Amino acid sequence: MDNLTHGLLGLALGALRRPDAPAGSPLSPTDKAVLLGSVLAAELPDLDTLLPAANSVDHALRAHRGLSHALAFAPVVALAATGLALLFFRRARFLPVYLSSLLALYGAHLLPDLWTGWGTRLLLPFSDRRLTLDWTMVVDPLVTLPLLAGAIWAWRRRAQWRRALLVGLACSAAYVGLRVVLQATLTSRVHEAWPSAERVQVFPAWFSLTTWRYVAVLPSEYIAGSVSPGEPPREERRLPRPAMDTLPASVRAVPTVHEALAWARFPVISSATSAQGRTVVRIGDLRYHLRGEPTLTFVLELAPDLSVADARLERGGSARELMERWRGPRGGNP
Repeated sequence: MDNLTHGLLGLALGALRRPDAPAGSPLSPTDKAVLLGSVLAAELPDLDTLLPAANSVDHALRAHRGLSHALAFAPVVALAATGLALLFFRRARFLPVYLSSLLALYGAHLLPDLWTGWGTRLLLPFSDRRLTLDWTMVVDPLVTLPLLAGAIWAWRRRAQWRRALLVGLACSAAYVGLRVVLQATLTSRVHEAWPSAERVQVFPAWFSLTTWRYVAVLPSEYIAGSVSPGEPPREERRLPRPAMDTLPASVRAVPTVHEALAWARFPVISSATSAQGRTVVRIGDLRYHLRGEPTLTFVLELAPDLSVADARLERGGSARELMERWRGPRGGNP
């Protein structure tokens, strides 16, 4: 998720602890440290975006959402958040602040990253596998807005601050719960439409609650389309499944190429030779498709010695072009 949502979720989760002070009374140092520690714990993991990487692809796939996002490392991150909070509120008690920080780290950062389509590597250092639940996009205003409204309400009505934050949290959680139900329902509907599919998955679509994207995997091809409640799945495009020899073994073994292939669950792969003699590898993923066309593609240019000469992420066009494609001549959401 985006950092605004992480922080607001952390603040709301910090409000779950009943304050030491009676309602309407000034907060105790521990109360204040709990709220601060929860926000810090919800934000600290993303400091890994400052870590250096060989190129932008390695940064997106390895440096970010690394150890700081792992379950095993969470107690250390929560301890750092607690220490920072106690620097500001020295009379606060350690244990309530630490426990609230740990809860916020799990509930406001690791879980929201897990429920996005991009996913996160929670099992590091024991497994490099990227896990995802595909409930929301990385940025989803309907997750964020109830939390933001609750925070504004808490700021303006200080006597009702805890109630305001918890109401915002409940509304946001209810929305995510609705998406979980929709995902299960629509996955079943796509299964019914393609009973011979080896695998079916549905993914969030831009700016839409009810319309989702789907990919059905057949023995020799992918079927990409969209589905919504009350309507049959709509097929938008068929693409051949890439063969194992689409890329030579020596190219697949290049670490950056390997990372991009591991990221792509429904890969769309092409390879060509540039005028400079470089091997240009394009790796897209149909879970990010717009009317059946991938919108996120890693482009890797390899020198003759297979070193990475250039690596970048293409998003399928400018924001304006993507919006025009999203609207489409037929209207509706992809």
